Amino acid sequence: MIMAVSSHAKAKPNARHSAKDLTRRAARRLLLAGFAVVLFIVSGVGIAYHDLQSQVNTLDINGLLDDDRARQVTDSYEGRPVNILILGTDSRAGANNVDGSEGSEEVAVARSDTTMILHLPADRSRIEIVSIPRDLLVDIPSCRTADGGTTEAMSYTPFNTAFANGAGASDDDAAVAAGVACTLATIEDLTGLYIDEYLVVDFNGLTTTVDALGGVNLYVDEDINDTEFTGLVMSSGCQHLDGATALQYARVRHGVGDGSDRQRMPRQQNLVAAMLRTAKSKNYFTDADALYSFARAALGSLTSSPGIGSLTTLAGLAMSISDVGMDQTILITMPNEEAPWDLNRALPTDEAADVWAALKADTPISEALRGDTQEGADSSSDADSADATQEDQPTQSDAGSDQPDAAADSRTPTADATTEDPAAQCY
Repeated sequence: MIMAVSSHAKAKPNARHSAKDLTRRAARRLLLAGFAVVLFIVSGVGIAYHDLQSQVNTLDINGLLDDDRARQVTDSYEGRPVNILILGTDSRAGANNVDGSEGSEEVAVARSDTTMILHLPADRSRIEIVSIPRDLLVDIPSCRTADGGTTEAMSYTPFNTAFANGAGASDDDAAVAAGVACTLATIEDLTGLYIDEYLVVDFNGLTTTVDALGGVNLYVDEDINDTEFTGLVMSSGCQHLDGATALQYARVRHGVGDGSDRQRMPRQQNLVAAMLRTAKSKNYFTDADALYSFARAALGSLTSSPGIGSLTTLAGLAMSISDVGMDQTILITMPNEEAPWDLNRALPTDEAADVWAALKADTPISEALRGDTQEGADSSSDADSADATQEDQPTQSDAGSDQPDAAADSRTPTADATTEDPAAQCY
C-alpha cells in the first residue's frame, strides 16, 4: 500500500511536466505558424514590389548632360520642391503605330509632341502644371546624341526640335535618353529652373494608363469632327473616354477650332485634369488590389528617370499630394504670342518670365498670373474664383472657344482661368 502511494506520488510531477511540454510545443507551433504567415505576407509584398519595379523602364541621362551641371542626388524629396518634366512623344514604333504611318518620312524622327512641367511645392499644398508649346521659338543648346556625336546650338528654333536633335532617327532607349537630355537642357536654359526628374509617355503609354484608370470623364467644350486624321467625332458636353479615344482627343487638331497646336494644349490639359480627378476618386491608397492592378498596367508603359522610377520615391510623392484637391491643381500654358514673322510659331511674353520666377521661388503661379500683384485689389476675387459653380464652368469654356485667336488666353492669363475644371460637372 505504501509502495502504491509512493508510485502514485511520483507520477504527479511527470503529468505536470508533460502538460508543460504540451503547452510549450503548442506555443512553438503557434509561433511557427505566425512566423510562416508573416513570412508569406512579407514574401508576397516583396514579390509584388519586385514585380512592379521590374515594369518600370528607367533611363539615366546624366552622362548626356553638361559635366558642370550640378546634379542633385537625394533619397527623399520630403520638404523640397520638385520639378518633373513630362514628355509626350509622337513615336510610331511598335504599339505606337496608331495611324499606320510607321516608317514614313513624316514621322521618321520622334518629337516631343507634348511637354509639361509638373511643379510640386515644398509644402505640397498645390499641384502646378505648365505646358510649353511645341512651336515655341527657343534657343536650343548643343546636345550630345545617342551615337556619341554632338549637335550645333540653334536659335529661334521650334521647341520640339530639341528632342529630335538628341534622339536622331532612332526610337530605342539610347535615342529616347538623348532626346530627353536635349529637351531638359533646353528647358533649363529657357526657364532657369532645375528639372529634378522626367517622365516619358508615348501613345501606347497614354492609352494604357487611361484604360488602367477605367476610362475618364471630361467636358468637351465644342463639337469635334476629324474623320480624316485621328478619326475622332465627338459632341460637346460630358463624355466618357477609354484609352483609345483619349489618345484621339489629345492628338486632334483638325475638325475643331483653328487647327493650331496652341489650341490643342487646353484639350490636353483638360484630359490631364480628368485623369487626376479619376485617380483621386479611385482611393488607390486604401484599396491595395486596385492600386496594384493600376500600377502594374500603367508603370509598364512609361519611361522615367531613375529617381522617380523608384517605387518608394514615386509612392512617397504620390502620398504627399494625395490630399491636394482639384481646386488647388493649376494647369496653364506658358504665356506666349504669335511670332510676327510666322503666325505658326510662338514667342514667350513677359508674363512667361513671371511664371518661371514663381516656380523657381516656389510661390503660387496664380499670384504671378495676376500681374503687378494687384495692390489694393479687392481680395474677394480669389473667393469668387474658388467658389465658381459647376454650372458656370461650361459657359466660361464655351466663351473661350469662340475667340478667333486661341492664343489670347495664354497671352493674358488670369487667376480664374487657372482653376477651372469643367470636368467637375461630369462626375
